[in-house]
Amino acid sequence: MSIVDAKISELKTKCLNIFVNVGLNIEDAHIIADNLLDAEMRGVPSHGLMRVKHYIQRIEKGLINLNPNVKVIKETGALLLIDGDNGLGQIVASKVLDLCMAHSEDFGVSVATVRNSNHFGTCGYYTRKAASKGFYSMVQSNAGPTMAPWGGKDPLLGTNPLSISFPASDFDDFTLDIAVSATAKGKIRSYERENKKIPLGWAQDKDGFDTTDPTKAIEGTILPMGGHKGYGLAIAVDALCGGLNLGNFSYETESVTKATKIAGTGHFFLTIKIEKLVPIGEFENHIGNWFHKMKSSSKRDGVDEIIIPGEIENSFMKTNEISISIQEETLNEIEELSLALNKAKK
Repeated sequence: MSIVDAKISELKTKCLNIFVNVGLNIEDAHIIADNLLDAEMRGVPSHGLMRVKHYIQRIEKGLINLNPNVKVIKETGALLLIDGDNGLGQIVASKVLDLCMAHSEDFGVSVATVRNSNHFGTCGYYTRKAASKGFYSMVQSNAGPTMAPWGGKDPLLGTNPLSISFPASDFDDFTLDIAVSATAKGKIRSYERENKKIPLGWAQDKDGFDTTDPTKAIEGTILPMGGHKGYGLAIAVDALCGGLNLGNFSYETESVTKATKIAGTGHFFLTIKIEKLVPIGEFENHIGNWFHKMKSSSKRDGVDEIIIPGEIENSFMKTNEISISIQEETLNEIEELSLALNKAKK
């Protein structure tokens, strides 16, 4: 499938049209569009516009609440237990992040565990927002079962992504945004669309054998990052996103690519107001000097530059402010959905 260029403004208009026509209010439609386009602009298409058709499929089957009452079930000091009322993940997560940041103004720190939500895009979208407002933050989510326990074959764990961000002077921010699996399932789907083999070590087929075939990988299970280390992290994330809130563990949720039941996805948020500990300017200068020290350190043969986590994505963002390169198949899906929903609305 070929790659084509598309203007950000036109893609955003189409996204807004799609989500408003399925029943979202314009404010929430903007949140969804911004989230998905942010992923595209940062060079992470696996969490971008290719997700639109999956969201629409789940919405049209009545599996997502378009007007959720996101509410605090229990509040104990800086701790929040929140029910997402089966809302779109981006809507739920944006409200929870705002709650946590407001809470941190009082307590210096806030922790929220969220149940009954849905796929919310990249974790880094939320941690970067917090970093831009002077917070050190961590966001995690469980996900549909796509990874087997270390040494097993049955999909009982999700890729369970997590992100950490904090402001970093002239680097804008530090952002580590990773799945605890060897890769994200969306990335394997991107390889499948491009008819490319995946690297060995990413996944196993349904019989437990390593594979480079993306289709067999999707039918099988993704391997954990670093073997038993990623396996352990997947469990740790699930404990915060599905255990601490008495919600669903990954094996009880449903992948965003399916549409047979309510997902019941869980999230975890941590925000620390840096200014409550030290002046934010001094913190950023301290971090910036440290990062410059690392970037100017000796490099191995064949290495052109030492990169700080998040630096590449931030560079992509600045380059892609006007237009992006996108898979033609994804662009066609967006255009077809926009036209179909326009006709259905009339």
